[in-house]
Amino acid sequence: MIDKQLKAYRTYQRFLRSLLTIIGCWHMPTKFGKSMYYWSVCVLLLMIIYSMLSLHMLYIARHNMRIMMKYVNSVISGLSTVLKVASFIINRESLIIYHRTLNDFFEEELMQNEKKPTGIFSSLRTIYTMAYTYFAIVVALMFTYTFKSSYICMIRNFLHFHSITNCTPPISGGFGLLSTDSDNFLFYLRLFYEPGLMTLISIITCAVDSTFGYYVYQFSSTLSAMISTLINPLSTEKFSDLLRTCAVKHQKLLQCRNTLEHVYGPIVFWHVVTNAVLLCFLIYDFTSLSVLNFETVSASMSYAGVKLLQTFMYTWYGTFLTNAGEEFRKAIYFSRWLNSNLDCHVRTNIILMLMQKPMTINAVFSPVNVTMFTNVSIYYNTIQ
Repeated sequence: MIDKQLKAYRTYQRFLRSLLTIIGCWHMPTKFGKSMYYWSVCVLLLMIIYSMLSLHMLYIARHNMRIMMKYVNSVISGLSTVLKVASFIINRESLIIYHRTLNDFFEEELMQNEKKPTGIFSSLRTIYTMAYTYFAIVVALMFTYTFKSSYICMIRNFLHFHSITNCTPPISGGFGLLSTDSDNFLFYLRLFYEPGLMTLISIITCAVDSTFGYYVYQFSSTLSAMISTLINPLSTEKFSDLLRTCAVKHQKLLQCRNTLEHVYGPIVFWHVVTNAVLLCFLIYDFTSLSVLNFETVSASMSYAGVKLLQTFMYTWYGTFLTNAGEEFRKAIYFSRWLNSNLDCHVRTNIILMLMQKPMTINAVFSPVNVTMFTNVSIYYNTIQ
């Protein structure tokens, strides 16, 4: 059973690493280190180009409110990816130290798990199921939108011996970007370039959002293993040594928490605010439709569902980490630390751990927890 869970964890780990490598955000040094860094800069520039392209189309459509709402969504999506890639590039060195520290702790607990069960895989299935589901939904919606607007039209026209110039790119749509002539090189370039940008945006979104859950899982599993060690110590282990080790690990985990908060705090805050705005725009667009059909209703509901799922994922991960920190504090409090032969320094660290606030991630000014998602949902229902 443990081997099966370990295999699932390794698969989940490779999945996220592959996504981060594709977008140039895998921060650990490799033999392609410089190439990876340059590729991440290229990805950032591509996302800036996408945002500028969307802003340009937003300006063109400024006299048509419904079409303008569509490009507001594109602008926010582009700026979101710019923020995510830039955050990973700027904090690359901090993320390397963070990854090494947390991954070493987790791998150490994996080795201990072979000696005695620690519950380190108890939440793995929930975490990776959410990541795979989120990836499948985002990619499916992206391909549906892209193929519908571009490739299906191209294939249909090709089979009927019609010109593909009747098809429209997924971003610029029926608006001309650089030229009004639809039978030139720029048109064909846009027809393939814009779907590529949308594919890259989908991968960035899934990779960065799901990696937050992966890091939270490593955090919570390490804390759970420490709890199990304190509650059920081996007969050969000295309890005072266990407490000393836990105190040292807890201090390093707090440093890792600070790094995670520094990287993901602005990202979570951005998504909570912009998702609420996008849902408002979506409601306006939906209520302004003169004719409702299955296509428009399903598209609106799917987009709203993805944004709500994204907000829920971030807030649920934050709550998950906070609960794990609380459980660890309780385990310390109800352990035999008072009767242990501890030196003054270790005893002081134990007291400080008990007095500290829960291990939370703050999004600028608010802790990341399910309450944030509840507030967004209430606001969404109120607008409706």
